[in-house]
Amino acid sequence: LSVFGQELPSGPHGCTEGSCYPATGNLLIGRAVNLSASSTCGLDGPEHYCIVSHLQGSDKCFECNSQHHYDPYRHRNSHRIQNVIYLMDHNGENTWWQSVNGEENVSIRLNLEAEFHFTHLIMKFKTFRPAAMMIERSADFGRTWRPYRYFASNCTKSFQGIPSDGLNHINDVICEERYSDIEPSTNGEVIYKVLDPAIHVKDPYSFDIQLLRITNLRINFTKLNTLGDDLLDRRFDVLQKYYYALYELVVRGSCFCYGHASECAPVPGVDAREKSMQIHGRCVCNHNTEGLNCERCKDFHNDLPWSPAEAENSHTCRCNCNGHSNQCHFDMAVYLATGNISGGVCDDCLHNMMGRNCEMCKPFYHQDPLRDIRDPQVCVACDCDPVGSLEGGVCDSHTDLDMGMITGQCRCKNNVKGMRCDDCKEGYYGLSQNDPLGCQCNCDPRGIIMMGAPCDQISGDCSCKRYVTGRYCNQCLPEYWGLSNDLTGCRPCDCDFGGAFNNCMMENGQCDCRRHLIGRQCSEVQPGYFCAPLDYYKYEAEEATGHSPDDSALPGKVRPQAETDCVQHLNNQLRRHRRHRRITNSQQHRAALRRIRQLQQTPDVRTVYREHTPSHMVSWTGPGFARVKDGAGLVFTIDNIPYAMEYNIMIRYEPESTEDWEAIVSITSVMLPSSLRCGNLLPTEQLYTVTLPHRNYIQMPRPFCFEPSNRYVVSIRFQRHGVSHRHLTAFILVDSLVLIPNYTELPGFQGSDPVAEQHREEMIRYMCLDSFMITPMPALAEMCAKLICSISALIHDGALCQCDPQGSRSGECDKVGGQCHCKANVMGQRCDQCAPGTYGFGVNGCTCDCHPEGSLSHQCDPVTGQCHCRQGATGRQCSDCQPGQWGFPSCSPCQCNGHADLCDPHTGECRDCRDYTTGHLCECVDGFFGNPVLVSGEHCRPCPCPGNPGSDHFNGHSCEADPTSNQIICICKQGYAPRCDQCAPGYYGNPKQPGGQCLPCQCNGNIDTQDPNSCDPRTGQCLKCLYHTDGASCAHCQHGYYGNALAHDCRCTCVTAGTIKSACSDGQCHCDRQAGACPCRENVAGHNCDQCAPNHWNYGQDEGCEPCSCDPQHTLGSHCNMFTGQCHCRPGFGGRQCTECEQFHWGDPRVQCQCNCHPLGSEMAQCDRATGACECREGAAGKRCDECARGFTGTFPSCVQCHPCFQLWDDAICQIKRDMDHIQYVIQKILESGVTPGVGDTRIKELERKLKQIQDLISSKDSDRVHQLIGQSIDDLAEIALTDGRLMGIARELNTTSAEEEALRNTLTDLETELRDINTTVALKQSLLDNYLTSGFKQFEKVKNYYQQSVEAEQKCNASVSGPSSPVQQSKETRAVTEELLDLSKDKFLRALAAQNKSLNELQQKTHDLDKKVHHLSNKFQVCGGHSSADGNCTDSQCGGAGCRDNQGNRVCGGEGCNGTVSASVAALNHARNVTHSLTAANEELQNVAKKFQDIAALTQDVKNQAMKTLEKAQKKKDHFENNNKKLKDFIKKIRDFLTEGADPESIEKVALQVLSISLPFNKTTIDKMIMQIKDSLSNLTNVEGIVNQTSQHISTAKELLEKAKDAMRAEGVKDAANNTKQALDVSETAIEKARAALTEATNNLNSTRNATAEVEERLKQLEEKQMDVMMRLTNLSMGVEALRNKTEQNRQMARDAKAQADNATHVATSLQQSLNDTEKRYHELQMKIDSLGGESGGLMNINQRAMDIKKEAEDLLNKASKGMDQLKLEKKFKSNEQRMQRQRTDLDQL
Repeated sequence: LSVFGQELPSGPHGCTEGSCYPATGNLLIGRAVNLSASSTCGLDGPEHYCIVSHLQGSDKCFECNSQHHYDPYRHRNSHRIQNVIYLMDHNGENTWWQSVNGEENVSIRLNLEAEFHFTHLIMKFKTFRPAAMMIERSADFGRTWRPYRYFASNCTKSFQGIPSDGLNHINDVICEERYSDIEPSTNGEVIYKVLDPAIHVKDPYSFDIQLLRITNLRINFTKLNTLGDDLLDRRFDVLQKYYYALYELVVRGSCFCYGHASECAPVPGVDAREKSMQIHGRCVCNHNTEGLNCERCKDFHNDLPWSPAEAENSHTCRCNCNGHSNQCHFDMAVYLATGNISGGVCDDCLHNMMGRNCEMCKPFYHQDPLRDIRDPQVCVACDCDPVGSLEGGVCDSHTDLDMGMITGQCRCKNNVKGMRCDDCKEGYYGLSQNDPLGCQCNCDPRGIIMMGAPCDQISGDCSCKRYVTGRYCNQCLPEYWGLSNDLTGCRPCDCDFGGAFNNCMMENGQCDCRRHLIGRQCSEVQPGYFCAPLDYYKYEAEEATGHSPDDSALPGKVRPQAETDCVQHLNNQLRRHRRHRRITNSQQHRAALRRIRQLQQTPDVRTVYREHTPSHMVSWTGPGFARVKDGAGLVFTIDNIPYAMEYNIMIRYEPESTEDWEAIVSITSVMLPSSLRCGNLLPTEQLYTVTLPHRNYIQMPRPFCFEPSNRYVVSIRFQRHGVSHRHLTAFILVDSLVLIPNYTELPGFQGSDPVAEQHREEMIRYMCLDSFMITPMPALAEMCAKLICSISALIHDGALCQCDPQGSRSGECDKVGGQCHCKANVMGQRCDQCAPGTYGFGVNGCTCDCHPEGSLSHQCDPVTGQCHCRQGATGRQCSDCQPGQWGFPSCSPCQCNGHADLCDPHTGECRDCRDYTTGHLCECVDGFFGNPVLVSGEHCRPCPCPGNPGSDHFNGHSCEADPTSNQIICICKQGYAPRCDQCAPGYYGNPKQPGGQCLPCQCNGNIDTQDPNSCDPRTGQCLKCLYHTDGASCAHCQHGYYGNALAHDCRCTCVTAGTIKSACSDGQCHCDRQAGACPCRENVAGHNCDQCAPNHWNYGQDEGCEPCSCDPQHTLGSHCNMFTGQCHCRPGFGGRQCTECEQFHWGDPRVQCQCNCHPLGSEMAQCDRATGACECREGAAGKRCDECARGFTGTFPSCVQCHPCFQLWDDAICQIKRDMDHIQYVIQKILESGVTPGVGDTRIKELERKLKQIQDLISSKDSDRVHQLIGQSIDDLAEIALTDGRLMGIARELNTTSAEEEALRNTLTDLETELRDINTTVALKQSLLDNYLTSGFKQFEKVKNYYQQSVEAEQKCNASVSGPSSPVQQSKETRAVTEELLDLSKDKFLRALAAQNKSLNELQQKTHDLDKKVHHLSNKFQVCGGHSSADGNCTDSQCGGAGCRDNQGNRVCGGEGCNGTVSASVAALNHARNVTHSLTAANEELQNVAKKFQDIAALTQDVKNQAMKTLEKAQKKKDHFENNNKKLKDFIKKIRDFLTEGADPESIEKVALQVLSISLPFNKTTIDKMIMQIKDSLSNLTNVEGIVNQTSQHISTAKELLEKAKDAMRAEGVKDAANNTKQALDVSETAIEKARAALTEATNNLNSTRNATAEVEERLKQLEEKQMDVMMRLTNLSMGVEALRNKTEQNRQMARDAKAQADNATHVATSLQQSLNDTEKRYHELQMKIDSLGGESGGLMNINQRAMDIKKEAEDLLNKASKGMDQLKLEKKFKSNEQRMQRQRTDLDQL
């Protein structure tokens, strides 16, 4: 096995085409210094060792001395590890390594200087091979180790968990047992191959095979083979026999070069001692690789990643730099990016080259196309102007047409051109190096006109669009925004003239909005705010002050009242009537007089409330009207003007009669006007007298200038027009006074600006002002809403919102008008008052909730909410009955038995019951009994239970009288019975004494509380404890029980079968009271004595459990089944104690157990346990029942019973055999005992004596005596013969007995078989019982285990709470640490707190000093107008001051009557605001009329257009009628054609009836008349144009006059201009009146036009509907006619088809008749032939019969065909019959 040489390299082709490998050899050669052992004998001095095989000889022990290296002459006893490299020394003697005696854990280690390929290992031992060892390897020079293979004589015992079932993969680590046997005792080998030959490996040198790579190898011996000395004690004479000794160690391997080398050289620095045979460690690398193991590419050879060589691919390292570099490196990212093709990157490219392969020129150089890529001069410098080119003059490095690159081409900046990029493009100027674009043209492309050349190439100026400005056209003009590519460049701001302060921002167009206005144009209202309508400032007449006619506050003269003589006249007339007894007239006059007096007492002004109902239109505002008597008046106070301007004054009213009324209006300002708008206007008081027409409003002829800072009084007297006296019965309903701003004064409406004119036109065109004249206000046009929002924003400086938080549903209100969304029964624009007839303004609105059946109306008092009740109803809502009644509305008296006066008004429950009564009907209270009805006389009396209620001797709840026994039955409190003077069961005490109580017996719930004897009724002692409890309070468990008596948990679960008998009685056993443990029998265990002790069985016996006595060698353990005692046997053993063979076996289990009964020949698999004989089936025999039995023949198992004759012969043979056996038996007995059966001993002795005499005689030669004896012998012979006969009888009797014995034996065998079956069944049942019992106790064991787990869990829980490592303990420790930290930081915190308090005190002192200074300044300069106080109390100063506060804590400074700086500032600010509002409001009043005119004109044009559309529609209807008439004519023509084509009379009659039923809706005369009416109506509209033109002229005149008036008003202090203005206003009023008249006429015309148009449309609609009906009926008639025509054509076609079918059927029938005749003829011929044949052929009769059948069938078919001639639709059946006839004809021909 020694290997000294080297093998050849494995590469067949060297290293040129693929991988190559160095030769392999023994790696130990030359590496003796690298080989070491952890144990070597004799290193420290001579040691003795012995050899086991030489123990009997004299030289059994030897010496080991390894202090020196081995020398064959001087140190032969040295056994160092280096001796294993070679088997023998140069003298041919064996050398070996040997370990220290008795040391088991020994290792041998080889350290290599580089990576090697390790292939296999060979070890040759001098002593026994190790009982256990392992081989390990390291591939990282000993840092980590991995096992190769385990070796052991018993792998399971020595190396647990290591598989020993063979290799499945080359990397598997297993344990082998074949190299660890005790034999041989010397020269034993261990061979290990890294790659097992049984597993195929394609390439053993593949990089994936990591097992071959090693740098270190270690062999660990872990167990000695000690020849059975398992204990291996430490005695010297024992230890010196056992050690490891190794002759030779071979480690085969090669230098590891990854397939890149075929030879290796010594590693530098390592001494090569044996160069010729040593395997060196440094590879001589090929394939441009380098390194100790060729593990990397050489420099300049890194184009591909280094990789181990393969058989067909050498993976040679290379690199390509085009001659411009001499080194490169490998980059994995580059390698992956190239698709695993090349990863080399050249380093330090020369000649201005760059790139991965030095294939590109550097920046600012380009490739010369005429030179080779490897030419050092291939790169040429760029020629580009650095000012105008990109990247400072970089040019294209090479030519690539796909990328648009041309070598040497300059890359110009965006606005630069030229070969060298040195010139600006057209439209750009100023070439600059710092400019990234080269040349500039900063013109904004959105704002310029010329796109081709946006700016001048010399100056750079831009050409801007219309609304764009700036040098670069990048800004919008003022009032424009949004620079874009539009044609004009920017868009106008279009800011709302009212909602915006000024123009918009140029960036986003956002206008500067007033308060609460949003949107880009400030034209939208912020949510929760609104725009005030034009009639926003209205003053309800109900809130004005009423004055009588004589009151001087009213303007105008008071008229005298009508003559009162009528009253005197009526009185005189009444006296005359009495005198003449005219009763009727007298009553009438008296009634008239009473009416006059009522009118005289009616107030002059009173409020009339009106209710809002869904069915009536609301024509008023506020809660209602003020009803004013003739001559009386109202005074309004106005002090909320927002804007100084002129306002038109409008009165809304509602006349009660047809008389005309007039109003005298006086407007007076309380203070002189101070605003710029109203301050220069005279007079400050105006007086108007206007006639109130029969409509709902009147407007004063002239506006009046109001201003915010003033207060105005408007006094109005109302009186009848054209009369001289006041009348008592004349009244007028006044709704409100409205101030409408003259909007034409406002910005946006004023002046001749086109925008202002447009706004004024739109106000007129859309009738914006007229919408506020009537009530309710109609829906505003969208344009009106926008304009009114602008007016409101100007007047109020923004939007408003003033919804009452209690009365409105939310803070939202209508955007136009400001109407808030009111809650139920709440009204008002602000939702701030209750609707008429309701009250209780609050968060839930207003209400009345008057009961409909109890109140006269649903309205209530607005202050108290009291409804007007009907008779018998009461309450605020009239929903209650009168006192003493209930059940509204069906009120009934209270039923209280006379003990109460009042009851609940809804339920009738009595209240305040008296006389010891209570409850719904005032019945007796608890503790009293009797009849509570007063009239009964049996009032409520106290219950005697036993004392009276209220005393300390009353123990009951109530009582009742038993009418049968006349006894009082008490209903006692809990614990008392029966008259509440005794304690109930379960209670104790002395209730008979006053104050005595019954208390529950303190028995912890362990008694029967219904049992009167359960506890003592006086002392409470417990007498009958339940639930196995005991003690005076039943608080303990009885003797023999344990548990918690308070929880009803006293128990004892001892099992009777396991507890000692003395502890049990009556089937119940007692246990320990404290622990609950039961006293168990002998060898019984368990808390409840419910199982045998371990290794015991037979539970339930009186003596306890018996030992299992399981055979220790044949069982798996010493335990057995607790009930059956069955031990758990090892395989091959059975029986209860496992001392027998297992089932289906017999014999001695220590020797052999078997049965081997043949399954086909034996009755059962179990053989006889005593003899091993198998029980054979019938026909089988032999020990294994594998032979055929006697009487059967054949080869088993195919045994066949013999012939019955065999049984006869066999019986005879058996009889003879039995006789012979008997004779042999008798002879054997005779031979054994010498006694003949059946012969007496005396007789036999006598015969022997005689025979002796004969022998004596013969010997004495006495003839006489002989003859005498012969005679006597003859007699004896006769007796012998007789005896022999007797013996034969005995033999016969023995045979009979033997037959009987055989029968008995057979019977016994049958019984044994049955008994064996019974035993088998019993064993099966016993097994089932064992399984059942075992499973039951297994469940019990599970329960025990679960209980044990619960106990462990409890312990863990307790440990988690109370243990040292429990969270509670940890929390406690953490808390202690926290408290310690707090204590440590407490002082620091207190010091910081003290410092902060000191700083706070200093700050407070400084604040106090500062307050003093402030008070001093405030008093010095009179800031608030009063004196301040340092402590905040300023009770002596109404004006307050610095530091002054009121009772609520609010600051007080200034106010009314104070002359301080603050008050003056506030007053100035308020004055400025009032002036602003007045100026804003004055601009709204001059725009209403023009708006109305424009809207009427627009409406007139719309009506005209609508009428024209109606005329066009009528024309279309006319054309439609003509088309329908044409269709009708065509239809009539179709009917005529139909009639002329020969229709049947029925169809003609049907068509005629349909035509006659058609009726036209109108005749021609009616339709012509309607058309003439339409034309007349349209002709009436011709005057509209003139009216519109005239109105427009008046409007223009009014506009001119208004402009003149405005110009005149600007001239202050000129009286002539004022007069001219007044005249102009008069003329304007006249023009306006004319315009109004024209508008009225136009409105009437429009109404009439609308009516006419509506009528025309209605009649056209009716005409259209009836026309549609006619057309539908005509269409139906057309469809009917078409259906009749189709039906007629179908009938004709059916007639033609029927005729054709009839002809065809006739033809077929004729041909069928002919064929039938031919068939009959041929049949008769056939009949004749048959008759001539006679009976010669048996088949002729069948043929005849068949022919007859066919004939009959043909006749049937002929009959069917004849019948089918009457039917027109049977053509197919005829054809089918014809085909069948043809087939039958063919059959006849064949016959």
